[in-house]
Amino acid sequence: MKSRSAFEFTVRKMLRQNRKLYFWTFTLREVHSLTEAMQLWNAFLTLLKRKVQFRGVRVLELHEEHGCHFHVITNQRFPIRKILALGVRYGFGRIDVRRITDATQTVSYLCKYLSKPRVRCLKRARLWSAFGKIERTRVRDVLLDTQKVRLLRRIMGKPSVEDELNGIDSPLNGTKKWRPEPNFRRALQKAEIAYLLSFDPDHLDRQEIWQKARFAGLVDLSHPWSSANPSADES
Repeated sequence: MKSRSAFEFTVRKMLRQNRKLYFWTFTLREVHSLTEAMQLWNAFLTLLKRKVQFRGVRVLELHEEHGCHFHVITNQRFPIRKILALGVRYGFGRIDVRRITDATQTVSYLCKYLSKPRVRCLKRARLWSAFGKIERTRVRDVLLDTQKVRLLRRIMGKPSVEDELNGIDSPLNGTKKWRPEPNFRRALQKAEIAYLLSFDPDHLDRQEIWQKARFAGLVDLSHPWSSANPSADES
């Protein structure tokens, strides 16, 4: 969520600098591993920044058949013929660019790739990044403020959203009965339980009763029309 928000904020900053945005798609001639594709892209991008002062934001798409696609949004026109000639050196066979007529729709389209569950090869990859001389929003600069996030920050002993926005570093200190939870996953589980209990005090009691009934075989979890359900044969 924070990464997606940072991406959107960065594109909107580009839009404030220039109302004209351009959507580029770079496709390699051959299918490469993610490591090889990123090496080719980074070398190509380094040359583009030096030769034509290329700048913008890049989003990585992993296509099932064609491997990696690199989508780029820029707020400036660049010489397509020169970029095509440079791309051949690094294995790029198809480069497409078009004017963006609806920035919101384009951002939403690219955000799909940022919101998809990550496959194993993308686990540590940067799905998007900004490059060149543009004003950008970094992920660490984005603060989410919801009731669950406030509970999570408190459980982990971090400063409140208000203190962080005001530059006040006031982490919560532990006591004999309570210690901040440094592990994010465990803290998130505790925050979710605390969030549910805030408007449903009987949540844990019902969960305990449900588990006992389930383990006793008193609850049939199969679909009414599933083959695992005895009543399915009767119908």
